[in-house]
Amino acid sequence: MLKPEEITALRTTISPMRFSTYLTAAGHDVNRAFELYLWNARLGEAFHTPIQAVEVGLRNCVNRALSGEFTPSWWECQGLDVLLDQERKADLSTVTRRIRNRDLELCTDQIVAGLSFGFWVGMLDGRYNPPIWSKQLRKAFSDLPAGRSRKSLAVAAGKVATLRNRISHHEPLIGRNISQDYSNVMSLLEWICPTTAAWIRPHSRVPLVQRQRP
Repeated sequence: MLKPEEITALRTTISPMRFSTYLTAAGHDVNRAFELYLWNARLGEAFHTPIQAVEVGLRNCVNRALSGEFTPSWWECQGLDVLLDQERKADLSTVTRRIRNRDLELCTDQIVAGLSFGFWVGMLDGRYNPPIWSKQLRKAFSDLPAGRSRKSLAVAAGKVATLRNRISHHEPLIGRNISQDYSNVMSLLEWICPTTAAWIRPHSRVPLVQRQRP
């Protein structure tokens, strides 16, 4: 049980507005609200393992598609540059500048590692369907189930990206359908690589933490 002065200090640190979400969910039981806050943090931490696997797997699949359509140095190919939207161009410009500023080798491995999840999700957009995905989809995503398309991947990746960003910004998860969120993450990982999904699943703590909600 927290002391009154501890409650005051913690609410100040968290901020009254942010804490109000947990307080409402706890039926205005202050101590339970703090338990929900900690549970929310543990849940976000638990999601890190499967989301990390999705992020790494997705970027490698898209990298494989871009390498197949252009060259392994696709990021410097004029043929790709004319296709990219301004946001993707800005992403590439930012990562190349950061690599140069750190005096690292400007190569595909560094580019792939440095680009944000948003870049890879954005590359699944419909604008890239004919020039890239019409030929590269099944090569890059060889485990994508029959009946699933580039659009299926884009929608699934978008949902995972939204969840990832919410967790990264320490936003509440208490009002979300956690079972559905977890299913979305694991389904996308299975489309990327069923073996990886089977490997990650027993190590994921999301179902356990979900059941521990105060």
